[in-house]
Amino acid sequence: MDTEHIYIGDEMAELAGEPATVTSTERIRNFVTGARTELTFYEEGFVQVRETRKNKLMKKHMLELRFLRSEPVVTRRLATPFLWTALSIGLAALLASLILPMTDVAGYTMSATASLATLAVIVLLMFIYRSDVTHRFCTANGHTVVLALHGSFGCMRRARSAARAIRKAIADAASQYDARDVRFLRAEMQAHYKLAETGVISREACSNGTSMILSKFG
Repeated sequence: MDTEHIYIGDEMAELAGEPATVTSTERIRNFVTGARTELTFYEEGFVQVRETRKNKLMKKHMLELRFLRSEPVVTRRLATPFLWTALSIGLAALLASLILPMTDVAGYTMSATASLATLAVIVLLMFIYRSDVTHRFCTANGHTVVLALHGSFGCMRRARSAARAIRKAIADAASQYDARDVRFLRAEMQAHYKLAETGVISREACSNGTSMILSKFG
């Protein structure tokens, strides 16, 4: 792997410059998870990903956009059972406040209504916490996920906007390359090794990705 890494680097080194010129920045603040994601785009075809959670740095790495697929894998998770449960409990709280005063247990109206309303709010918060949209960007030939943008309630639109910006940046960066070219395939393998070395992807994901790339040779 080390020999291949050095060989690939020498072969494609002249095709991509080091990032120096910032063109734009996208920020996503997820109030549900407490995460903040900052994407800094560079004219040389890179994006820096910086994620913090409760003011603690969780991720910071650079991605070379030419090696990514412009179309993300989008998954939507909507925890509708929690929503229907919250609505049902809320309705029960409303009925309790209307019916109990006319019964022999009228003295428990306030406590019963408050308990049901509190439970409804808790379940509704679970619905919000478990519902999100994720945009996952993969490598062009290795199909390895290297970037995931999570949009919860309150930042879904922002995450979608950031995903569009990434798609455009990838398309611009990759427009001058042929993803099926042997030199490109070797350079993409090098990119996988670097991502594994810096902890962006696991060794297993790197191995699977490079195997996918090797299958395209010939």
